[in-house]
Amino acid sequence: MDTRTKLIALVTGASSGLGESFAKKLAARGHDLVLVSENRSELARVRRDIESNSTCAVTTIVMDLFNPDAADRLLDICNKKKIHVDILINCAGIYVNVEREMEDIGPIENIINLHVLSLTKLCFLFGKAMIGRTRGYILNISSIAAEFADPASLTYGPTKRYVLSLSEALHCEWKQHNINVSCITPGGINTNFFNANQVFLPSVIRWTLIAPDRCAEVGLKALFSGRFRVTPGITGKLQSFLLKIFSRPLTYGIIKKTYFSMKNSN
Repeated sequence: MDTRTKLIALVTGASSGLGESFAKKLAARGHDLVLVSENRSELARVRRDIESNSTCAVTTIVMDLFNPDAADRLLDICNKKKIHVDILINCAGIYVNVEREMEDIGPIENIINLHVLSLTKLCFLFGKAMIGRTRGYILNISSIAAEFADPASLTYGPTKRYVLSLSEALHCEWKQHNINVSCITPGGINTNFFNANQVFLPSVIRWTLIAPDRCAEVGLKALFSGRFRVTPGITGKLQSFLLKIFSRPLTYGIIKKTYFSMKNSN
């Protein structure tokens, strides 16, 4: 497929951080946009920024993807507006600390609904239409946290592991229909994600954070070239490699003790 043709891209989590970077990178490529987020004011800001710097059409949809029926309603809105999505970027994500996980089941339901249920439904609902047109691109955002047990959150890594596994299955199955499904597994990204979700980052990790624009560019290049998976940045690749070697059930206790020791002394 020639991506120089103007296509329509739907980006979730588009009001800030990596989602905003994806939106702006796609606009710079000349594609029209459907931007989705629950944050109305920030979504409007991103729209103004893009429209002032490009000629692409931007549609914003304010929606909370925590809701189990959000993907169905999003498809319905696009159908009513006669918007045929060619590129789907599933970027919306949250992190739930272990303290919150043990206090209330609500945040656990939210992270599962967002990372698993809504993402899966978006892939299949919009992917089915792409298959009918025999063209399309889907990019899902996982994490290197999918590769190890994280004592700081008992749900983030497992839900991101699901995203990676689903993406692999769709990549293998849907390429026969001319649908490229890719997944990026970044390490830390230099956005407000960690502060907004009250995530403690050791100083040794903070210096390795990759810029969101760089992460988005790597992800889009992988998507449009048909690659299944990419981990952006040298430090992200190194972290992924080391975690596969050193993060084991037998070392979990040491990792947990070290992490919370640094967190409590911060």
